[in-house]
Amino acid sequence: MATNWLKSLRDGISQPAIRTAVLAVTAQADHDPDSAQALVRIGQDLHASLNTLLEPSGVQIDDTEFTLLYGPVLARLFLDRGQVTDGFIDATVAQWLTTLDSSQRPGARRGR
Repeated sequence: MATNWLKSLRDGISQPAIRTAVLAVTAQADHDPDSAQALVRIGQDLHASLNTLLEPSGVQIDDTEFTLLYGPVLARLFLDRGQVTDGFIDATVAQWLTTLDSSQRPGARRGR
């Protein structure tokens, strides 16, 4: 699920109009409260959408775990100016899964 979610994020943010809008809002966020609030709402909506997808597995992630998942993708796109390949996403998700508490991993036993 996390892999497909990241691919969807990558595909959305790779559209020129969306990419331009995100970069513009981000650039204004330090000086414009409306832009800052828009970024917060976008992040909250994305986090909620991922947690909704994860509900059937019994996993819910917190803010830190969420940032650790999407952060590498945005860093690759906006800072490294590189491509986010399926292989990069697979490696990101594999690394991210190691950061989750073992009880939060899909398929892990509950109620220790």
